[in-house]
Amino acid sequence: MDGKEPQDRTGACVLDPARRAAFARELMRALTAHCPGSRAELRGSLARGTADPYSDIDLAWTVPGDRFDTCLAAVREVLEAVLPLDSLRTEPDSQDSRERRLLFAAFRGLPLFWRVDLEIGASPAAPGQGHPAACGDDWSPPASALANAVAATKAVLRGQPENARGLLERGLRRIDAPDHVSGQWSADIRRLAEAAADREPRLRPLADRVLRLAESHRAQLLWWTFPAGVRERVDEPVLAGRDIRAVHAMRESGTEPRPELHVCMDVLAGRHRALADRMPPRHDVDTQAAAAGALPRDPVAVEAVWDGDTWGWIVVLSAVPARPWEGVALAHFRIGAAGTVEAARTGRELAERLGVPFRFAGPDGPDEDAPPLVGRPGLSAGPEAMMVGCDSKRSPGSGWPKPSPHMPTPSKPPTADPG
Repeated sequence: MDGKEPQDRTGACVLDPARRAAFARELMRALTAHCPGSRAELRGSLARGTADPYSDIDLAWTVPGDRFDTCLAAVREVLEAVLPLDSLRTEPDSQDSRERRLLFAAFRGLPLFWRVDLEIGASPAAPGQGHPAACGDDWSPPASALANAVAATKAVLRGQPENARGLLERGLRRIDAPDHVSGQWSADIRRLAEAAADREPRLRPLADRVLRLAESHRAQLLWWTFPAGVRERVDEPVLAGRDIRAVHAMRESGTEPRPELHVCMDVLAGRHRALADRMPPRHDVDTQAAAAGALPRDPVAVEAVWDGDTWGWIVVLSAVPARPWEGVALAHFRIGAAGTVEAARTGRELAERLGVPFRFAGPDGPDEDAPPLVGRPGLSAGPEAMMVGCDSKRSPGSGWPKPSPHMPTPSKPPTADPG
């Protein structure tokens, strides 16, 4: 695998279990190739099939007893041949054993979560006594504290805040720092990483990686900083499609410092993903047709217009009732790999169901400047011009709203229900 700059985010392309599995296979091949007659196998959650994206890599390498010393001496070189190492450390309790050594390896270009715990065992036990080969750097309390900071981050992301608290407290005690943990996870993890680097300056690069790790997961750490009651008050409006109310609940939660708006928006995106299977369909034509039919005035058109927020572009599907000319938002379509296909298809089906024209002035790409169907002050296009982009059998003369130079500026369709 090629060496790359460390990546510590949770994006699917980075914490890809398939990538982790391929790397583990490469390590096992390299180990067994170095020592014919040895055996390398997975242990822990990867072996049990219970691993999540944050799980580390547990390996066991069983070597003949008479080759134990030579394998220990060569292990750094063997691992480096697969991917450059950031660090290789030996567990203190096993550093004199003639039967077993436990090594912790961090590789450059892999997420910190994917540390390799490599147990090297001799079968039968290696002859001799003492400490035959040094195969890793000395284990220090600050290095152990940084490992606790990574493990605590992982525990929070898994929704295990009490485990995270214990890990942070032990890490702080290990370096003789005050062990009070506030539950403000980003701040607590940062405090532990900074204290470890202060006590052992050569660990500063690793501490900086831990800080970047916490920063890249800031939204998830904030979510678990909120008390359970606040999390409930956020999820309730998310499930009801009232995103602004959900953000308001976060901002007014009493959390100090007050959460920044853009971080709350990132939290909101995460809640949408987490609750996706509990949220009602947003693009169901029957639901939208019923909503349009409940309007005080019958719709005379369906229109798709561009909008945007901090996550990217959105197409808003609106029903346009007769005077006063105002679009009423029925659905929002997040634009991803499928582009505008879903928005256009749903709009056409809805318009056909309602027996009105459909218009999408910018189907080929974002265009906030495209004139809305109902016109702006000074817009002089006639009904025929407004039919551009329509996909309906209704003719302009059969109930199509005639524009007037005195039409008011339509309200911009809202991107969320503030109710």
